[in-house]
Amino acid sequence: MNKPAPIPPAVNRLLYGAAFACVLIIVVLSLLPAEEMPRSGIPDGTDHFIAYWGTGGLMALAFRGRGSVLALAGLALVGLGGLMEVLQQLSPGRSTTWGDFLMSGGGALAGLLMGTIAARIISYGRRQY
Repeated sequence: MNKPAPIPPAVNRLLYGAAFACVLIIVVLSLLPAEEMPRSGIPDGTDHFIAYWGTGGLMALAFRGRGSVLALAGLALVGLGGLMEVLQQLSPGRSTTWGDFLMSGGGALAGLLMGTIAARIISYGRRQY
């Protein structure tokens, strides 16, 4: 399998930073007490899916071409979803559900897949020029 076409270091740093920022935002929002939690107006499981989907996509772009690192990052992201559900029990007014964990994990895996496909498309396009 071909290595992905190189991306400028500044773009790599931006991707790493964005993925790390998303993880921090997920942690902070997951542990806020219920009355301080911002509401998006979309169903609860859907916001979990979207947050982890975007984070997984950024991770896939940041770790493109490094399959074992990407797999580890994916496992860590799914594990983070489970850990946040457990720790939410300590936040006042928050509850945990298996459904939220499944939506978080599903979003993470879908984002990793989408980001991997996007990285290959981008890499192919960069090789053409």
